[in-house]
Amino acid sequence: MRKPRVVIFNYSGHSQYKLTELFRNYGYEAITVMEPVSCPVYDQNGNKTCPGPVLCCDIMVAVQNSDKRECVDLFNRQLQSGCKLTSRNKTIITRRLVRDQFDDINAGGITIFGKPIGSGAFEAWVKDCESRMDLTQRLAVLRRANRDASRKQVRFRLLGVDVDVDAQTVNVSSCGICLKTSNPLKRGQVLHFKDQSLAGVEEGIVRWVKKLEDEKHLAGVTFCV
Repeated sequence: MRKPRVVIFNYSGHSQYKLTELFRNYGYEAITVMEPVSCPVYDQNGNKTCPGPVLCCDIMVAVQNSDKRECVDLFNRQLQSGCKLTSRNKTIITRRLVRDQFDDINAGGITIFGKPIGSGAFEAWVKDCESRMDLTQRLAVLRRANRDASRKQVRFRLLGVDVDVDAQTVNVSSCGICLKTSNPLKRGQVLHFKDQSLAGVEEGIVRWVKKLEDEKHLAGVTFCV
């Protein structure tokens, strides 16, 4: 049984230490995000569709203090990209609770809290979210390991294709690899590696692809899913 995970998008410009500690006291793994990304796990490269095969977290909280629409736009982008987390486990916490601002949230079921939030109401919402969690289901793993430069020749096969593809490593870590290949890979493809020099790794999932000027392609592949 794993720990539940919450991702806190902090657009308020202020520390959300108390909110982070609240979830940690509940036994959560808490990830706080300040950068303008739709998902810190799957969307580091601005993907327009969610490439992940599994959930990235169990709860999402977006905090803002201004009249801007960061949180509304965030959750609308996630809906359009096929985010796998139910909207009922997402909330916006805002200092100025102007209902008209939230009328165009496309994903139904998102809860809005004004600041300061009442602890009882928020705890009740968290408990309701927990009733929809499956802690036996694995979550995606954040890449924490540094990647080292590498120039190895590797060989892999695409899922369902009985042909070997050659590539060269650009950098590698225990959790992922960057490949250079003439094969135009696509996000979400599963690669089955034939090379034993990758520390026993047998398969990975393509997260992003970039076309180079020499008609070759770079591809970021993760092992940690």
